[in-house]
Amino acid sequence: MIKKQLLTLITLVFLTISCSSDDDPRDNYPQNRDITFSITSSDNNRLSEIEFNIEGDGIKISESSYSESHLPKTQSYLSQSIPFSTLLWIHYKDNSKIENIGTPFSPYTIKLEIKVDNEIVAEKEILINERGAVDSLDFTFE
Repeated sequence: MIKKQLLTLITLVFLTISCSSDDDPRDNYPQNRDITFSITSSDNNRLSEIEFNIEGDGIKISESSYSESHLPKTQSYLSQSIPFSTLLWIHYKDNSKIENIGTPFSPYTIKLEIKVDNEIVAEKEILINERGAVDSLDFTFE
């Protein structure tokens, strides 16, 4: 009988602890945030594709650019209502032209950066060492 009562007490204590009122991170959303994407390059005259995206429940913002003169590129989205689990991402693709067959590719670096309320939340510097190289950077609100 004592073992059964002790087992019942331990079970109740365990259930009480495991069912404590932990804050659900979703309770803090949506949030109004300023989002800034930027790409800088060691060679600003490269034909490339750039895409900036904000995707979440009820929000989908996408901007793309294809040019040989759009670097450096910065885009801000001010006072956006951001739901929980919203994804921010930058996509970069090199489309360097082949001027003369046999001309070697000249490597360059790019730096991808995502800021939320002027604070860097994700950044990456990449060496682009071949035509057609693709890279991306993302951040998720959690």
